[in-house]
Amino acid sequence: MITVFGAGAIGLVLAARLARAGHAVRVCTRRETDAEQIATSGIDVEEPETGVRWNARVTAIAGTPTGERDAIFACVRGPDARATAALLADASPDALLVNVQNGIDGDAVFAERFARVIGGVIRHTCTRVSANFARSQRAARIVVGAHPEGAGADATAVADLLRSAGYDTSVSSRIAADRWLKLCVNLMSTPNALVRRDDHETLVFTEGKARLLEEARDALAAAGIAARSCDGRDRSLDAEIAFQRAALARSVAARRLPLYNSLWQGLARGAALEVDAYHRRILALGDRHDVATPVNARALAGLERVVREGLGAESLGAAELLGD
Repeated sequence: MITVFGAGAIGLVLAARLARAGHAVRVCTRRETDAEQIATSGIDVEEPETGVRWNARVTAIAGTPTGERDAIFACVRGPDARATAALLADASPDALLVNVQNGIDGDAVFAERFARVIGGVIRHTCTRVSANFARSQRAARIVVGAHPEGAGADATAVADLLRSAGYDTSVSSRIAADRWLKLCVNLMSTPNALVRRDDHETLVFTEGKARLLEEARDALAAAGIAARSCDGRDRSLDAEIAFQRAALARSVAARRLPLYNSLWQGLARGAALEVDAYHRRILALGDRHDVATPVNARALAGLERVVREGLGAESLGAAELLGD
């Protein structure tokens, strides 16, 4: 049986897709009431692009699976990685751990407890609406690879499993490079979540996002850190910068669908955040290698202010957050 540990937006949709593909799936939640609702009613997924809504049946428990030897997909936030690794390793030390998580450090954290860890870099915007209901993009992409590098039969098996569930999946021999690329892309989560909707179709918004990426690109280059797609199917940093600068002309700067990133959802629910650590990582690299990172510093300060003052998502102007 496949286990999905974590019933946030990504965990719900991953479990539902795997179950719809015919796999036996167990979802592990924090709350007993959430597990009961999922077990009783299944998981509902809505794809706003098409208006299609479907349901998948899974089993669910509140807590940690015991004695598992099959794949466990850990779908938890970065701040929860260490505690999750301890729980899962104590209960199922022989499982194949697949870490579907943003950030750079999670694979290494799980590898302290598991003999073999497969990292998963996911590009799939999903929003948890309730305990058993999520909205998601129709297109879904995951890159998997063994930590710290390499592939192997288990990584290939995980990729095949994900492909069966409709994910566009690639296998990377250097998963850290794919993670660094995704971390840089995730820097844009801050303006996407914090800036008022009316300001998304402004030059200061799109230019500010491009400058976040430029600072990250330059800091990583100075540090000798590779941030790239394993097969060229995900935009490079230079291509992403150009894409953001062309967003107004292409009418893709504003959100058109009711899909919100993890920062937006974290602010709404008071959950632990992740993107602040991404900005800090870029700031630290910039300081160490004498690369200026003022837009990332401003974005981080704005995020800290929103959290401190309880302002919530979409509460700042683009110039206020990113500068003129």
